[in-house]
Amino acid sequence: MNIKRNIIFSLEKRKKDGIEIIENVPIRVRINYDGDRLDLSSGFRVDISKWDDKKQRVKNGTTNKIKQSASEINTSLLKIESIIQDIFKSYEIAGAVPSKPTLRNEINDKIKPKNETSSKAPAQSKFFDYYDQFIQENRKLNN
Repeated sequence: MNIKRNIIFSLEKRKKDGIEIIENVPIRVRINYDGDRLDLSSGFRVDISKWDDKKQRVKNGTTNKIKQSASEINTSLLKIESIIQDIFKSYEIAGAVPSKPTLRNEINDKIKPKNETSSKAPAQSKFFDYYDQFIQENRKLNN
């Protein structure tokens, strides 16, 4: 089975007080497949003047407001595209077409793993637990 799809990176069109916003605009990921359209946020923002519509990437040698380089953003966009392609490949092998909510959840899970943020906090708390235990056990020896 082959799922025909198109992945497009573009800047969101936003207006404030009837004037189009041209600075710090979110980069959108649009996926067209099976007669459906799914819009996702890439998590990055750039000025319109720093975006290349033809290449669907940030212009080389530029940075955004939080000083992320064009190469860093473009590498992340390429990674997002690769993740999306891999997900579609797995559905093609299974012979199924993903629903929009399922696809959105799978993409978000692979781009931003939930255990990534939760694994950092317990590691720190485990360290301090071991440290407290060490101090209590060795306090008796030091006295």
